[in-house]
Amino acid sequence: MSTRPVVASPRITWDEVPRHVRAAIEQTLGSPVRQAATQIGGFSPGTAVRVVCEDGRRAFVKAAGLALNPETPGLNRAEIHALALLPDDVPAPKLLGSYDDGDWVALVLEDIEGRRPALPWAGEDVGMMAATLGVLSRTAGHPDLPEFAEKTGVLPAWDNIAADSDGIDPRLLDRLPEMTGAQVLAADVTRGPALVHWDARNDNVLIRDKQAVLLDWAWACRGAPWLDTLLLALDFEVQGGPDADEFLRRNEVTREVPAAHLRAVVACFLGVFADRSRRPPPPGLPTIRMWQAHCRDRALRWIDEGTVWT
Repeated sequence: MSTRPVVASPRITWDEVPRHVRAAIEQTLGSPVRQAATQIGGFSPGTAVRVVCEDGRRAFVKAAGLALNPETPGLNRAEIHALALLPDDVPAPKLLGSYDDGDWVALVLEDIEGRRPALPWAGEDVGMMAATLGVLSRTAGHPDLPEFAEKTGVLPAWDNIAADSDGIDPRLLDRLPEMTGAQVLAADVTRGPALVHWDARNDNVLIRDKQAVLLDWAWACRGAPWLDTLLLALDFEVQGGPDADEFLRRNEVTREVPAAHLRAVVACFLGVFADRSRRPPPPGLPTIRMWQAHCRDRALRWIDEGTVWT
């Protein structure tokens, strides 16, 4: 049985959103909200609610202010920017409106009627998710989206550890030359023109009409077309699913990618998880460090035991 931590943080309810923010959202919707169901999952203390208006209209609303967590409003702002740039054929919720007063930032989105993929990943859910990521791999990222290197913060993780090694497992410190070398390679091979979601975990997906719809586009960027498919394989390692190595070998997006390139990016992920898991939890996100420590351990195991690169 898996011992992975729960991917969830406490969220505020619709009624806890400031009145002026709720009023602006209702103005966007064109009708007062009469029902609001809080959704669980993910790492955000902001509200995430399915709402039903008095006129019957439905929507999904995300909102957060700086006092809840200083980074979440910026992520909401980035998602608003990204959603406005997505092509119509990308499986994503439509942006219906937004609100930004410099403190609170809210998104009003199409309410996707669907279900979360089962955990561990299995069966047709894997195929539908791979198909959606295949669409992204063939889609050019809008030039107004940032490049992977400047957006994700993945590439300098081992530099951060080298500069400040406090709290890092000595076994990882012994491997700094290996990991910093992988980081240099990753900086080169992750460049590309493709649309990259970069947060395609299980809790950021809904299955609707035999299609995987991607939610939470705050990290959208431009990069190598295989990045999201590699991230899905890592999610198999972290949360359970089919054999990640065999998935990478068979998938049309990754099967021709040099194994060293794939491993280099996983090594960067390992650095991110090691760097962040040693830090105190940020405001409003009490479970995130435990989750990152779990991801660190699974990424390290895959680095050392993955058959696709050994």
